[in-house]
Amino acid sequence: MESYDFVICGAGTAGCILANRLSAVSGTRVLLLEAGREMTNPLLPALGASVEHSDGPLDWAFRSEPQTNLNNRRILLNRGKGLGGSSSINWGMYVRGNRGDYDNWAQLGNTGWSYDAVLPYFRRSEANQNLSNEFHGSDGPLQIEGPRNTHPLQNLFFDVLDDFGVRRNLDYNGAVQEGSFHYQFTTKNGRRQSAADGFLDPVLDRPNLHVVTGAQVTGLSMDATRVTGVAYAKGRESVIVSAGEVILSAGTIGSPHLLLLSGIGPAQEIEQHGVRCVHDLPYVGRNLLDHFGGPAIGITLSEPSKFGFPISDMAASLAQFERDGTGALATTGVDAGAFVKLRETDEYPSAQLICSISNTHRHRDNLPPRIVLSGIVCRTTSQGTIRLATDSPFDRPLIDPNYLSHREDLGLQVEMLQFINRIAEHEAFDGVRSGIIGPGSDPTKITESVRAEASTTWHQTSTCRMGNDVNAVVGPDLRVRGLSGLRVIDASIFPTMTSGNTNAPTMMVAEKGADLVLGV
Repeated sequence: MESYDFVICGAGTAGCILANRLSAVSGTRVLLLEAGREMTNPLLPALGASVEHSDGPLDWAFRSEPQTNLNNRRILLNRGKGLGGSSSINWGMYVRGNRGDYDNWAQLGNTGWSYDAVLPYFRRSEANQNLSNEFHGSDGPLQIEGPRNTHPLQNLFFDVLDDFGVRRNLDYNGAVQEGSFHYQFTTKNGRRQSAADGFLDPVLDRPNLHVVTGAQVTGLSMDATRVTGVAYAKGRESVIVSAGEVILSAGTIGSPHLLLLSGIGPAQEIEQHGVRCVHDLPYVGRNLLDHFGGPAIGITLSEPSKFGFPISDMAASLAQFERDGTGALATTGVDAGAFVKLRETDEYPSAQLICSISNTHRHRDNLPPRIVLSGIVCRTTSQGTIRLATDSPFDRPLIDPNYLSHREDLGLQVEMLQFINRIAEHEAFDGVRSGIIGPGSDPTKITESVRAEASTTWHQTSTCRMGNDVNAVVGPDLRVRGLSGLRVIDASIFPTMTSGNTNAPTMMVAEKGADLVLGV
């Protein structure tokens, strides 16, 4: 039986970072297991082609259970399948959240996770091309830069927000999150940098790092209350390896699923599927949080030809992107945005806005040309679950985000969409606007539209929640409570959701998690 110091289950964002940091220590043996394959699609470098990977071979393409509060729709939950995970197919937005998010984590009992404590780990990952100050790193493995395909129509969006008292903020990942801005992206010269690109590929030649793709983890080996190794299937072969420490980095869906399959979780629920419970931990797979968005509000253009419409064909777009990293494939269109406070009592921003222009690849079939305004509520409170469907690791779990189960989420979504509608109606757009597509400002119509159109924004967290209370799955050291030799290090440990996209916070968790594992 092969033996390793560290076995990492999952080569998404967190797994790639952990493989890099742990294998940097000479004398350690590190095994990285990934159920998918190396991602090789030629469109992967183009953020604007992200839609091409949806529901395809590079996507786990999970489906939710029917959502009672969304007209019983099943929501497609895209998750990257392969080296780099979702960072290889996402939209590349680099958003950390705000000071309040992490200070709240610490206030909940998670010592060492305050904003000041985690800031160095954000900085460690970064090679920021545009910002150089105490909030940003310049020599990390992952390059961060501004968009290369901004559009002049987005300046009208900034003008409206300025009129509403929301000022320009050149660095929403810095001292203050509130304001309007162009987003920061995980790109290098306009081309995607996944976690595999930045952290894994440069260290694949390390003799102490072993990467196995096509490896479906089937369970954990146990000796009383100690996890001693991992079983995985590769093709028709079943393999068991021993480990000094096992790290689950399979994500918010995958990590709790592996725990449940291994008999770690709520005893009664697990045993209903014929799995022997070896460690009763009731809240494994609970506390599922996710940002959701929709509907979008469109401002149709009176003279679209003045603003670069229509979009060139796919071949021409690809040629332009390969030539200089610009054009319809260089962006998903989410280049401009804002963090705003919807209520005067908000201490931190309560909504994240996006201003897209429909001259990108993902808008190719959307007519007429338009400015697209959308957003998410920063901190929703509806909680869902990940549960076993069967006792087979090859069957998908039951995923129920339980959207809009908390009344406050719908109320804030309505307020946010009313605010976005005010933006669309502002006189700053009078010279270019031919009409507005959306539910308007009536709360009843907005509610109907939300139930008919709202969907995930791919920010699932918190199913292996970190804390010191009896309902937490891992402690602040990321060890699974009541067990030794096992940690969870990915977005599933977030005590609460962060305000915005979750890829950057996941990087931070992995960077800090590596130090915790190594005892640094």
